[in-house]
Amino acid sequence: MKKLPLWTKIVLPMLFIIVLVIFIFGGTIYDFMKIRPLATGEVIPNVYAIRTGIVNTYLVKGDNGYIMIDAGGSKEQVEKGLQDLEILPEKIVAIFLTHSDHDHIASIPLFINAKLYLPEMEVQMIDRTTKRNRNNSNSLDSKFSTIKDNDEIEIAGITIRSIANPGHTPGSMSFLINDEFLFTGDAMGLIKGRASLFISIYNMDEKTQAESISKLATLDMKYIFTAHHGYSDNPTFVFENWK
Repeated sequence: MKKLPLWTKIVLPMLFIIVLVIFIFGGTIYDFMKIRPLATGEVIPNVYAIRTGIVNTYLVKGDNGYIMIDAGGSKEQVEKGLQDLEILPEKIVAIFLTHSDHDHIASIPLFINAKLYLPEMEVQMIDRTTKRNRNNSNSLDSKFSTIKDNDEIEIAGITIRSIANPGHTPGSMSFLINDEFLFTGDAMGLIKGRASLFISIYNMDEKTQAESISKLATLDMKYIFTAHHGYSDNPTFVFENWK
């Protein structure tokens, strides 16, 4: 029996490993390719995006300051984004966290004048009651106030309504601003303008997330802003084919 050439003993195992990786992680890689964060800038009048890597932080302008939805994955990039937008950090009067994952909380220390709001059901993620995954827990070092489903708060002339959207994490929450702007965090994605589940490997309960998206589909709003998949000005189209 002929011996295999030496190169085949090296190449064939490598090919096998590559095929195995594609088989296991192919769907996740494809999901990452669909991520479309917005560039830093004014998205629509009075709503601004700051991009940090593959995630967006949003600002909404009020009467005498701004509220922020999430705080990004990089303190330095958020600081640079504010400079580009010519917005001073002290003008941020409140931060509303959609959940406690690290890419949504990084720049909180920049905002000494901002009151921080965390979904009440997300507290379990930072007090180590519930782990983010088998090996890791989330953490949050800043003082915060909790907010529950369907709470309504007015700050700087802006009305913020909280909407519990568990699934990505148990405490994930969306915020409906002035009955016009819906900020979803990672409670859903937008793929080709349509509502979708977020990237599977990061969802703690996809069945619950699907139910949360169905809940969002019942709301009236003019715009939908996601953390990783940009925004839409056509909510009817977004939810048209959602089951």
